[in-house]
Amino acid sequence: MTVKRQYTYFPKIDKDDEVFWHVHESATDQIVKKTFFEDDAIDVAEFFENGGGFAGFTPSFMVREVNVPLPINEAFVLEFTE
Repeated sequence: MTVKRQYTYFPKIDKDDEVFWHVHESATDQIVKKTFFEDDAIDVAEFFENGGGFAGFTPSFMVREVNVPLPINEAFVLEFTE
């Protein structure tokens, strides 16, 4: 009997051509962690698989990406150089 894993990890190239390792939670069908290194993705997936975190049901607000405004220096330059 094969047990299906709750957490898997895979590489994905983002819009800036950088490779990130994504840890996927199957119960909620969402990415719960992104990392540059495969070893980190393996560690996170194993941690969650062994009962860490929210036991397979991570609330979506915990992994939602937030749009961050421009850093203050860039905003200042844009405001006062135009």
